[in-house]
Amino acid sequence: MTINFLNIAQVLVAVALIIFILIQRGPGATAGSAFGGGASGTVFGAKGSGSFLNKSTAMLATLFFIITMLIAIDSRDSFAASDEAANQDLGVFGTLDSEDQEPTIVPEGDGSTTDVSDMIDAIETEGVEQAGNEVKEAVEQAGDEAKDMAADAKEAVVETADQAAQAVENAANDVAEKIEEATDESGDSDDGDQ
Repeated sequence: MTINFLNIAQVLVAVALIIFILIQRGPGATAGSAFGGGASGTVFGAKGSGSFLNKSTAMLATLFFIITMLIAIDSRDSFAASDEAANQDLGVFGTLDSEDQEPTIVPEGDGSTTDVSDMIDAIETEGVEQAGNEVKEAVEQAGDEAKDMAADAKEAVVETADQAAQAVENAANDVAEKIEEATDESGDSDDGDQ
């Protein structure tokens, strides 16, 4: 019940605070001139609305913060963790393991060491063989894929090298032809000078 009353009061104070802030006279603003902008017949008198609005805004702001704190204090009890939730084991993040704590996984059977040994032996013999076969197949498959990729890479490198060699050879032939043309032209011009 208290929260509902405080919420209503909070909204009313917030609306009043907004209104009082908006009607204050700021630099170059004329919104507050209707409440005492200089005429003697205004609502707040000849002194103007400055001190009244300033004091009212300060009181409303203080009231707003007090109501906010009361709402927080009142809702603390409503939204706090219950005793069960506060004592709930959160695993790694909650508390450190203690020796008094019961194990969370209890093996089946009477708990004797022979039952546990038999379980470990069964897991080792069945699981290790199956895991070994799976690993062997995966390694063979990865080896085959690596060989295929290496062969593809080798073909690509050889092809690229052949293309590069052909491009260099073509460029060298072009340069040789241009040098011959340049020497022929210079030889012809030398003959014409004599």
